[in-house]
Amino acid sequence: MRTELLPLLLVAPAAWLLLVRADRARVRRVAPALGPRVPLVPRRFLPLAAGLLLALVAALGPAWGAAESEVRGADLVICLDVSRSMLARDVEPDRLSRAKADIKALAVEAKGDRLGLVAFAGEARAMIPLTEDTTSFSELLDLADPTSVGRGGTDLGAALEAALAVLGGRTGTVLLFTDGEDLGGKGLAAARLLRERGITVHCIGLGTELGSKIATEGGFLRDRSGAEVVSALDASGLRAIAGATGGTFGSRAPEVSVARRAPSPGRRENRYQWFLAGAVLLWLLDLARRRP
Repeated sequence: MRTELLPLLLVAPAAWLLLVRADRARVRRVAPALGPRVPLVPRRFLPLAAGLLLALVAALGPAWGAAESEVRGADLVICLDVSRSMLARDVEPDRLSRAKADIKALAVEAKGDRLGLVAFAGEARAMIPLTEDTTSFSELLDLADPTSVGRGGTDLGAALEAALAVLGGRTGTVLLFTDGEDLGGKGLAAARLLRERGITVHCIGLGTELGSKIATEGGFLRDRSGAEVVSALDASGLRAIAGATGGTFGSRAPEVSVARRAPSPGRRENRYQWFLAGAVLLWLLDLARRRP
């Protein structure tokens, strides 16, 4: 209730007294012989004044009881690592395919949520803006692969900064699907920035800490010296990023897409309609009574 407006309630009794005085003056003019016997409290003004009082109470926004559950979808930005290390097969069928399957399953449950997609490797690219069209989201997700960005490597900081841009100043949640090899070393700093903006980052680690070779059409990926590259999950780095924002780390996406915002603690439902309806009813009764 808007308690600062409580003095407005005095308007109703003041209006009632003015009507009484005006009516007494009118009666005295019409029948001066009545003198002091003019009624001090004409009851015919009570419904009008009572209706005004109820209307004023309605304007104050009276509230009590718990509000009905407020159902509102979440804004979720998926950051998908498409670097070549995600082609490792220490999870079936490979890390990237496993991540896509999990994201599609998440999209199925995301009714009413808005999903966005950032593909990243050594740089980040926003592939899908926030949308409730989960069917189109899943179709465009299939296009994400190592050719989606121009620079190789893994820059988690760039991914999180791109997610922040997709949210466009709104609060939301970021799901980071990666093997966690933060070659740019900027992930933790970016996570702290997102935390300042009220954004939680959940990290979903793909792969194993033992690591795996990266399959290519000609065998396995090799470095410049000719040695076969072994890519391992950086679990400790991902835990640090998630922990910096109050998020979680795991191998599966948390059930954040189906989370809904409940009413804030102590919030009450505005019940002004009851008082306004009472005011209208009293005015209608008063009008009907006055009709000849």
